[in-house]
Amino acid sequence: MHHNYNKMNYILEAVKNDDWLKRGSINLKSSVVLEIIKKNGEYLKYLSNELKNNYNIVLEAVKNNGLNLQYAFDELKNNYNIVLEAVKNDGYNLKYASDELKNNYNIVLEAVKNNDDGLKYALKYASDELKNNKDIVYEAVKNNGNNLDYASEELKNNYDIVFEAVKNDGYSLKYASDELKNNKDIVFEAVKKNGFYLGNASDELKNNYNIVLKAVKTNGIALLYASDKFKNNYNIVLKAIKNDGRTLEYASDELQNNYNIVLKAVKNDGRTLEYASEELKNNYNIVLEAVKNNDMALKYASEELKNNYNIVLEAVKNNDMALKYASVELKNNKLFLIDCYKINHDIVKYNSFIKKFDNIKNNKFNKTFITENIDILHLIENKENLYNYLIKNKMYNIIYQNEELHENIKIKHNILILSLNDINIDNLYNNEEIKTEYIKKFQNYNVIFI
Repeated sequence: MHHNYNKMNYILEAVKNDDWLKRGSINLKSSVVLEIIKKNGEYLKYLSNELKNNYNIVLEAVKNNGLNLQYAFDELKNNYNIVLEAVKNDGYNLKYASDELKNNYNIVLEAVKNNDDGLKYALKYASDELKNNKDIVYEAVKNNGNNLDYASEELKNNYDIVFEAVKNDGYSLKYASDELKNNKDIVFEAVKKNGFYLGNASDELKNNYNIVLKAVKTNGIALLYASDKFKNNYNIVLKAIKNDGRTLEYASDELQNNYNIVLKAVKNDGRTLEYASEELKNNYNIVLEAVKNNDMALKYASEELKNNYNIVLEAVKNNDMALKYASVELKNNKLFLIDCYKINHDIVKYNSFIKKFDNIKNNKFNKTFITENIDILHLIENKENLYNYLIKNKMYNIIYQNEELHENIKIKHNILILSLNDINIDNLYNNEEIKTEYIKKFQNYNVIFI
């Protein structure tokens, strides 16, 4: 038996992949096919017309997956038991039933009861008569609120039906009658879970304080749909921003210039600095909070604050890419760039100066860079290696030209010994007064001049 099963399974794979077999050139025993269909009902698609019209085979196929009803012969699409089995599996399969069964109360009721896929609507395929049946439509929207879209116009104006629909999914308010879109209870129910659905309410209710307040509490973006009156209401906008800082975009110009409102917004989402007034984009505290929350908020700061050392440093601390929004002045400030590098090494990827500085830090010395940046050499941590490089390459003057390097006694001591053994001190100090001063100073460190 196992051998025969595997053999027939092999044959069905052949049926699936070879067109001449699909046309029925091979006769398959229904008993064997039945066993295989139990395992994979989709094979119904590849069977001969005769087998697609076999009650037992099709019944097993739809038990395996109700979607297989689409492959049955029209005669069996009108079979009560087969279609009932298919819609029990998934109510959406009502789509493939005969027109007669799409008008069958029990079949359609079973279909809408088993239809909880938010993107598939069983009621869509019911007859017009049953789309106007209160029991069926109520069951449909109870299970999937957006089935309301396919209810009759009469039932779209039925309070119980619509309330049940929005209770299941507030979005279904979109399909309610204009009269019920203006019903406080229904609209309140719709926005209770997601205020965004305020967009489907009547203009009158978009101007209702309690409705709008509930909406922005559950989804701040609902402020988009509120009346202009409430876009300028401090409490409403504050609640919206607490839920989602981005809603500052929809607040009135007046509230976009309100310090407390904007501060709350940028603490929630720094990027909302974009919607603040020009005045507050130039407010140190506001902008600092914005970049603390989201480094890229620097993009929206005033030109003055894009040139603020502390603010830009705060932005770069968390994201090296924020540097691109800094002022040209700061981008060319070596000390600032090094401070950025200290707190975020990733900046090395985007700045050529820092990349060279990083090479020095990692003992990859470059004479040109050293010569051009004498003023910042003292900031390099691995000074011993730097000194050794300078000594090896007889770059003594570099040390003397950087005050902080120059004041390092231990290194200066060694450098001077090496330098005086290597070159004439007169070449180092062509000023007699300076030369005398240095010789006198270094004698205190037991430097032996040769």
